[in-house]
Amino acid sequence: MNKRIFFLLLVIFSITGMNKIKSQSQVEFLYIGTYTEADGPGIHVYRFDRTSGSLSFVETAGSLESPSYVTLHPDGRFLYSVNRGKVIPDKNWGSVSAFSIDKENGKLLHLNNQPIFGAEGCYISTDSRGRLAFVANYSTGNVVVFPILKDGSLGTIADEHQHTGSSVNPSRQKGPHAHCAYVSPDDKHLYVVDLGLDLVKTYEIDYDRQKLIPKPEQDGKARPGTGPRHITIDRTGKFAYAIEELSSSVTVYRRDVKTGGLTSIQHISTIPGDYTETNYCADIHIESSGKFLYGSNRGHDSLAIFRINPENGMLEPAGYQPVSGKWPRNFLIDPKGEFVFV
Repeated sequence: MNKRIFFLLLVIFSITGMNKIKSQSQVEFLYIGTYTEADGPGIHVYRFDRTSGSLSFVETAGSLESPSYVTLHPDGRFLYSVNRGKVIPDKNWGSVSAFSIDKENGKLLHLNNQPIFGAEGCYISTDSRGRLAFVANYSTGNVVVFPILKDGSLGTIADEHQHTGSSVNPSRQKGPHAHCAYVSPDDKHLYVVDLGLDLVKTYEIDYDRQKLIPKPEQDGKARPGTGPRHITIDRTGKFAYAIEELSSSVTVYRRDVKTGGLTSIQHISTIPGDYTETNYCADIHIESSGKFLYGSNRGHDSLAIFRINPENGMLEPAGYQPVSGKWPRNFLIDPKGEFVFV
């Protein structure tokens, strides 16, 4: 494979419509976003053979620099990427791109681009009905909302919220750094994880006005200097799990399903007690049965595995899986519970 694909690799994996697949004979595809050295294709498409567990290359798509994070529309017909590449030359803003997906061969057809009104966009998500898309901008520390149009393209910006403040780490937390924009399972709240503020910011989603309503009294507070990066919520909606980049840890929150409020109830390490080398956490997911949680360790080069207590949501260490590579960032747990892609 082209080694350039893996230079400063940041990946998110998505398999088209896997939650809707009814038989193993149906074709499945994998979409990988990457950093690139300049404008040009950077979304790599593979056909996935579930029987053999093998991947075969289909194409490299996209046209803007570093489509580093991708997500699918809930119906599996469209894909969205957040890019370092600009669409307004005189602004230091990144962009988002929308693509339609050919269901027969998995190839991508470009629909449109929009500016993200911030720098270093690093996360994009949608609600479960595909009405709105949400982008977290790392360097500028803001979150942006886009309407999703009927043809799958992205409309012009509908809302934007700028985070302010800082935390205790002088090199990493001088200002806000929004790193994740995660929609709650009930579609009512957006959680924006801010590494620079040691906060999980809580917003109520107003779909009629296409706006976010800040709910600071419901924010999840992380320990100073931990640097929360990504979050996931269990199937009941009662517990949330934020992985923390700077402290190699996970904070467990009890979630109020009515208000969206987050209350910290546990803080647990993602690395063995005798590991003393450099490590930074990245991504976090719950597997399909809801019994186990996984988090990626960059440095220890592993997935930390935890058992989830179904009664109180708390975590118990269950082991570490080496990833057979360096610096794992994002990863995907197959919705059918058969594979993990790192």
